[in-house]
Amino acid sequence: MKFLSNVKKIHCIGIGGIAVSAMAKYARHHGITVTGSDLVASRVTNDLSEHYDIPVYIGVRAENITPEHDLVIYSPAVPENNIERAEARNLGIVAMSYPQVLGKLSEEYTTIAVSGTNGKTTTTTMVVELLKHLGVDPTGIVGEYLQLYNSNFVAGQSEYLVTEACEFKDSFLHIHHDIAVITNITEDHLDYFGDLEHIQQSFISFLDNTKGTGVLVCNTELPELAPVIGHAKKISMRIIPYQIHNTSDLVLTVPGEHNRENAAAALGVIEALNLSDSEAITYLNTSFQGAKRRMEHVGMTHGGSLLFDDYAHNPEGLEHLITGLRDVYPDKKIVMLFEPHLYSRTRDFKEGFGRELSRVDVLYLFPTYRARDERIPSEDYLLEQYIDTSAVELIPVHDIDNFPKLFEERQHDYGDIVITVGAGDIWKQGLRIKKQVTHSS
Repeated sequence: MKFLSNVKKIHCIGIGGIAVSAMAKYARHHGITVTGSDLVASRVTNDLSEHYDIPVYIGVRAENITPEHDLVIYSPAVPENNIERAEARNLGIVAMSYPQVLGKLSEEYTTIAVSGTNGKTTTTTMVVELLKHLGVDPTGIVGEYLQLYNSNFVAGQSEYLVTEACEFKDSFLHIHHDIAVITNITEDHLDYFGDLEHIQQSFISFLDNTKGTGVLVCNTELPELAPVIGHAKKISMRIIPYQIHNTSDLVLTVPGEHNRENAAAALGVIEALNLSDSEAITYLNTSFQGAKRRMEHVGMTHGGSLLFDDYAHNPEGLEHLITGLRDVYPDKKIVMLFEPHLYSRTRDFKEGFGRELSRVDVLYLFPTYRARDERIPSEDYLLEQYIDTSAVELIPVHDIDNFPKLFEERQHDYGDIVITVGAGDIWKQGLRIKKQVTHSS
């Protein structure tokens, strides 16, 4: 840990984010004092305070930064004119974005970087769990909480770092990797990239950060990867292909063909490290628990419906999710609570969203979660006009405060599948309709 060897106290701006919080835990694990701030309290900030002894300040204030801080780490979502970033400059404290810090750390490890439009988190989780099971003991930095560890950071003692590599705003171009995994490449984040060609070029640049010759694990049958694979060959990377038809031995604990593809990617890493393929398959078939918010069973509703939660936020993710649910529960009614994420993404893929959302039985459509976008009230329910109401019962949710009453009045059947879906905070609506379990003493 040469990069942080002289750092004694860090402040993290946007510490409630899944990436920055993982880095805060990494620093705390290595004996560094950490403080943090965010605009709102959340399950993540509560976890940091309760289990990692990290004080979290709710609200942005200059006084959160003190001369005792050696380093400030900020989320890429935090603008340059942020009060705390400005105070760090005034005090002469080094400030770096999360991707920059991750990039520095990646130079110190044998780094396995998992990238791709969809499937990054589950594949990263699989690689971390498999390597732990096989005795490699990596450090893991993941884009969601792992069920097995109840954390997005997993401490390790070996030379290996397994990290999720996000392409948005070219964040992953800071990572220096020995093994690169690309799960797939599809159109997403078009507000930044513009088109598929620019996304592909970003992944080509990602491969240029390979240490030495390096290894690329990918599905060589995906046409969108062709220019990227061509570049990998040009720079003499070892290419380990994985194809879905080579995973006939996989009967996973998590459903869906997309998860078989994720498992194939993880097994490609196992092959790259010359570890036991058969032992890895056995673990995936019997013990893999997955990441939170990935078709996660979270309880039951008051009416006795099974309640799930998922992070799907683009049409391809929805396709995988709904197909997986239909495979596991072919005779059940699917009731989805969907919150579109970003006005820009919703506009760019409105037809795809409409197509996939029309495949469920009942759809509660919530207003768009704006995240980094400016709010556009006229587009909160843009998807209404693209959903086939002859195929799905569409219920726009205009009064969120009274949603539990609306949901209860619909009287969904016992055994229905109810699932909250989206990259924002739609999961909170699941808590409002979830049956609370009381334990008798």
